[in-house]
Amino acid sequence: MRIFTSSWPRSRRTLASAAALAAVVAAGGVGSASAASGHKLAERAATSSTGLAPFTIVSRDFHDGGRLPVFTEYGGVDASEVGCSGKNLAPELNWFNAPSGTAGYVLLVNDMDAPLSGGWHHYVVYNIPGAATTLPGHGAHLYTEGATSWDVNGIPAVGWGGPCPPANGQIHHYIFTLYALSTATIPGSDLTYEDVLSAITPYVVGSTVIIGTFHLPLSD
Repeated sequence: MRIFTSSWPRSRRTLASAAALAAVVAAGGVGSASAASGHKLAERAATSSTGLAPFTIVSRDFHDGGRLPVFTEYGGVDASEVGCSGKNLAPELNWFNAPSGTAGYVLLVNDMDAPLSGGWHHYVVYNIPGAATTLPGHGAHLYTEGATSWDVNGIPAVGWGGPCPPANGQIHHYIFTLYALSTATIPGSDLTYEDVLSAITPYVVGSTVIIGTFHLPLSD
């Protein structure tokens, strides 16, 4: 299955991605200290990115700005209660041209269209080795995963928490941000999105973004 390459510029850079994030926040009227912190990290990483081969993330399962596959939709023991019936599997992600000095990675996935301050956090993965160039998704759990905004019976869910927006036809944008770090590990288990952003702040050497979209048709 080929990697999509025609629908977004190979030179997508974090600065442009940060601007897109800011536009989403302005349009949706949502934001928080943690979201602002993430934007600052992205902007800082962009200012240090140079050369003709930028740090880039792609996917075999969707192209930048395109719809996430149906299999990524939220599913599980409580999925029917929120109107979703997917397989709850993360997409595959691949990246290349990591910045010099990269010792590890963190992946964060956030939906800034959600009516929640700071957005809805769908995936937190950390302690990804610096030699890695892929997250296989599709049910594979190779690295440390943190807590999402989903919970089951009051217990925060760990791992991929797929898209499940309101059934009103509104398109939601799922922002996959891969941070390259100068450290190989972040201590702690079941860390939250905010925990990880705080922990990686001194170590970010670059970042790259791919955005997937998803919506549920207007229900009768």
